[in-house]
Amino acid sequence: MSSILLPALLGLTFMLPPMEALTCQAGIWEAVKKTSEMPLRWTAEEESCKEGWGCQDSLMLIENGPQVFLELSKGCTQEEDHEARITQHRKSPGLSVVSYTRVCRHKNLCNDLSSTRPVWTLPTFAVPGSVRCPVCFSEEGCKSATELTCPIGNTHCYNGVLQLRGIGIHTNLKVQGCMSQAACNLLNETQEIGALSVREKCDSDGVKALTCEFGRLTIVRKASELPVRWTTGQESCKEGWGCQDSLMLIENGPEVFLALIKGCTQKEDHEARVTQHREGPGLSVVSYTRVCRHKNFCNDLTSTDPVWTLPTPAVPGSVRCPVCFSEESCESATELTCPIGHTHCYNGTLQLRGVGTFTDLKVQGCMSQAACNLLNDTQEIGALSVSEKCDSDGVQALTCQAGTLRAVRKTSELPLEWTTGEEFCKDGWGCQDSLMLIENGPQVLLTFIKGCTQKEDHEARVTQHRKGPGLSVVSYTRVCRHKNLCNDLSTSLPVWTLPTSEVPGSVRCPVCFSEEGCKSATELTCPVGNTHCYNGVLQLRGVGTFTDLKVQGCMSQAACNLLNNTQEIGALSVSEKCNSDGVEALTCHSGTITTVRKTSELPLRWTFEEETCKEGWGCQDSLMLIENGPKVFLALSKGCTQKVDHEARITQHREGPGLSVVSYTRVCRHKNFCNDLSSTRPVWTLPPSAVPGSMRCPVCFAEDGCKSATELTCPVGHTHCYNGVLQLRGVGILTDLKVQGCMSQAACNLLNETQEIGALSVSEKCDSVGVPRPDGKAVPNLQSSAPLTCQKGIMLQMKENLTQNPLPWDTFSTITCDLKEVCQETLLLIDVGPKSLMVGSKGCSKTETQNSTTISIHSAPPGVLVASYAHFCSSDGCNRATSSSVLLNSLPPPAAPAPGGLQCPACVQFGGSCSNSVNVMCPPGTTHCYNGYLNLKGGGLSAIFSIQGCMAQPSSSLLNHAKNIGQFIASEGAENEDEEDKVRQSGAVPVRCLAWVVGLGISFALWCGITSH
Repeated sequence: MSSILLPALLGLTFMLPPMEALTCQAGIWEAVKKTSEMPLRWTAEEESCKEGWGCQDSLMLIENGPQVFLELSKGCTQEEDHEARITQHRKSPGLSVVSYTRVCRHKNLCNDLSSTRPVWTLPTFAVPGSVRCPVCFSEEGCKSATELTCPIGNTHCYNGVLQLRGIGIHTNLKVQGCMSQAACNLLNETQEIGALSVREKCDSDGVKALTCEFGRLTIVRKASELPVRWTTGQESCKEGWGCQDSLMLIENGPEVFLALIKGCTQKEDHEARVTQHREGPGLSVVSYTRVCRHKNFCNDLTSTDPVWTLPTPAVPGSVRCPVCFSEESCESATELTCPIGHTHCYNGTLQLRGVGTFTDLKVQGCMSQAACNLLNDTQEIGALSVSEKCDSDGVQALTCQAGTLRAVRKTSELPLEWTTGEEFCKDGWGCQDSLMLIENGPQVLLTFIKGCTQKEDHEARVTQHRKGPGLSVVSYTRVCRHKNLCNDLSTSLPVWTLPTSEVPGSVRCPVCFSEEGCKSATELTCPVGNTHCYNGVLQLRGVGTFTDLKVQGCMSQAACNLLNNTQEIGALSVSEKCNSDGVEALTCHSGTITTVRKTSELPLRWTFEEETCKEGWGCQDSLMLIENGPKVFLALSKGCTQKVDHEARITQHREGPGLSVVSYTRVCRHKNFCNDLSSTRPVWTLPPSAVPGSMRCPVCFAEDGCKSATELTCPVGHTHCYNGVLQLRGVGILTDLKVQGCMSQAACNLLNETQEIGALSVSEKCDSVGVPRPDGKAVPNLQSSAPLTCQKGIMLQMKENLTQNPLPWDTFSTITCDLKEVCQETLLLIDVGPKSLMVGSKGCSKTETQNSTTISIHSAPPGVLVASYAHFCSSDGCNRATSSSVLLNSLPPPAAPAPGGLQCPACVQFGGSCSNSVNVMCPPGTTHCYNGYLNLKGGGLSAIFSIQGCMAQPSSSLLNHAKNIGQFIASEGAENEDEEDKVRQSGAVPVRCLAWVVGLGISFALWCGITSH
């Protein structure tokens, strides 16, 4: 723990002259010291408070044998004044707790506690008793705690965790020591010590909540590799919870499948249970479960030894069966001779569910009977929920044709034909076809969904929802279960007949199908009897289908009822939206801008995308423009809104010269794209020349920092330097803008108390706002001590064309960093040709680099491409890249494919050696084949990747010997290294799980906090 005082979070509202707001001593200090070092002294920083706030000292001191723990908080507070209070929460001998608190407002820096003297006296000699206890203060762990003899009268060992919270304080302190009673009440029910919130957790006898071994593993290994061993992470449990081991092992000829869950549980204790669910030879299933609470890490199963014995040789029989474990497919399963007595081939799917485990395992192998009962009716193995699905004769559940299609074609191209993939259904599910076809003059829209369904069987149904001429809608649906792949619709023939010639009428309508917009729709003459133009949006929803389709065409009536009240077409959910006269819901200009420009570049112009609004919503423009000497900051939001219409409003929030703020807002509904503000002209006029004054201030707009701000002479009448942060929030806008410039008054009120500008939420916070130094220069920007909040998550994906197709990089959680940590986001791309690997991490970092973005190409084409993106930043939520485009946009364009003379295996695989390599013809310029592995640690990830591919030069390093890639620590090695060496080099295993992992099969051994070897 650091003994350096850290500056506290600043939040000043400057009082109007001549009275300035109170200044207090500020800082936090957390330390463990020897008793012999007491009393302790400290010095503090200073903090300017908000108007009416006071100064506070909050000190807690815990004595524990030869050690003392101290927690100190000094700074501003809203609490009422009170004189110094010294409270003895628990008295020695043994563990003792004393505190000091004070709140004052009578003068600046009145919170002047500078040592431990008020709360510390040299302890008297204690007569030793007979009990010995470990004595420890630690945020890490007390495994190596020293054991000491307790004073007489102290008959119990305390073992708990103190949770200390406050501004800049987030500490979980593990405490062990001597107590006079068995109670989790070290603090004597105290929950607040001044600015400190305090609580503790431990079992009723003073033992802290249990810590268990923790991890997940699903893996397929050769039988010859058993026994398998592993190491794990650890997990702190809730009070009263125990530790559990849950292991399932399935033997299947030459292969073994293993599923393991270790961690906390609410279940009751039981001794180790080994259960033989199905006995070999042939497929055999055995499990091990245990729940315990007698000590930390009691769930100490570390290998398959308790459930594995070398199988005896089996006499071969006459039946041959495919033998397979796979999450993907068993099409290439090896066929083996079954042991005698095994007369049936099992073919099913095991569903394994548990915390961190979601696996559907396809299993094929030898059985002694025709039954879907590999697990012998077992449904639960400890923390694992297990089930299986197959037909009564061991044949797997139904397989259906599966796929989705949405296409706009010319009428002349019909009928259409298609082929699809396949899908493995749940037990009892059927196969379905759902097809919708809309004819619209010379164009046809076709949408279909094929796959599994829970719906009841029905024969093919063809329904004419709306009949032509003009717009016509027809559908086809079917559900079947009589055989695999029975949903065999492969053409539009059942729903399509060549339309007859139509007599043209007098009405002309635009005709369009589009997901983007119908601005360039062709206008055609409608058939006679079609007297209205339809203009609406069809919303199509279903598995793999999420489409808002804009439709324009000819109708026989003015109604928003193209689908004739239909809401469901098989697996398709359908709806439409348009006004009662057939006009579609409003479409608005949409987008956001935040930018800093030179004044000389104004006026600015822009163009935007468009957005389809919900029914009843309007369009809005929200523009804020801040002038600051030679620079202008602009924030703009355009889009849909629920707010009430109002004409354009231009508001001068602060008038220049010096810093000036003006805004423009408008809400409208009278037509599409009515939010048509396209330049700064309505809010911008060339400022008149200002007479220079005597004051000089730094002038700056920045999201990162104003350290290099230019200092300029302020206009006459501007006697103060503004130094603050504007927080701008809105859809697509999350900006903390640091602003420095000239002001006519000392106030943190640049926005003149404005909190909302249309769709923008605005607020400001200032450090020592506008207070000039005696030399006339501005007070420098003070660094806030508040911890950052950063986006948090991990991405890991393997698939084709990741160099060309950006991946979304969304996170669904945030993390509060430690003080001195910044936000980070790191991407690593490895492309071997047939497949690419993308690894990403977002979170906190203790890097010295405060604000930087680095894009590196470690290994360039031809051959294996390795590139990375690393971004470190120091504002809340600044690690907000939303896709891998931040890296891909900086990559060199791919060369035209041209095979060379070299052939190499190409593979990128999670863990192990490459087992799924494909041989590729290398491009010209490559001369060698690479075969190695990459070990990545850091950023919440610990993993090994095997890599094979083409190289332009003989090298053992794809990373060009780089060891640090953003938050990742990387090491490489040749593939011929011993497998155990690779795992050994991977270092400590992370306790936290992968936030999300996409595209990994079972052979990749997806795990959290666990390694196997």
